[in-house]
Amino acid sequence: MNARAEPADASRRPVVARAEHISIEATPDFNEAPVRQPHRRAIATFALKSSLRRSVTEVSILEDHYLAVRSQQSGEEPTKYVVDLRFANPRPLIVRHIAWIWLGIATALLLATGGCFWWAFASHGSPWTHPGAFVGSSGVIVAGASILMFLRRTTESLQFTSVHGGVTLINITAGIGSAKAGRRFFVEVIKNISAAKQARPQPRPQFLRDEMREHHRLRELNVLSEADYEASKGRILASHS
Repeated sequence: MNARAEPADASRRPVVARAEHISIEATPDFNEAPVRQPHRRAIATFALKSSLRRSVTEVSILEDHYLAVRSQQSGEEPTKYVVDLRFANPRPLIVRHIAWIWLGIATALLLATGGCFWWAFASHGSPWTHPGAFVGSSGVIVAGASILMFLRRTTESLQFTSVHGGVTLINITAGIGSAKAGRRFFVEVIKNISAAKQARPQPRPQFLRDEMREHHRLRELNVLSEADYEASKGRILASHS
């Protein structure tokens, strides 16, 4: 906004003052009633089930470059939400978590079990009546349970973060290597992210404002935590330069 001020003394030169005010967060709009999302047809769907974790994650590419996510853990209510792919980073992150503690416990138990059986078979008499055999048999059971815990706690996650907010919009978690089964599907997701930006181009200020609105909507759905939302809002505001 430009403003021109005329001084009282006509002999002096006019003073031109420039003031600029940028508002990116339209807070009053957030208090409006949520707009009902239109029904969009699913173009492609990928389902990832894990009987070991008793979980299922279903991801669907929708018309107009949206993504529907449905995930459910054993004994919990399913989480359902839709993401506008305009605000997703086309470069997903692969995050692996190795349950080293359970792997160490299982390894130690297997070594101890082997030592117990060696002690039983190296002793005189029947090895199956030896205490080492009894302890070794119990160790096999406990070691097997530890291996199951290792497999359950070891995960691989494919995460799509927001462009400027830097928070995770889509998180698909399963066992190591399981994401390879959906490689073709996620290639299509990446293509739709690029296509979404081309189909609905926006000036940078409008894009940042809409991205913040999307984060607010996902916070209301409990997809984003309050801390994640506040952090993303700070990053978006910092990007407006």
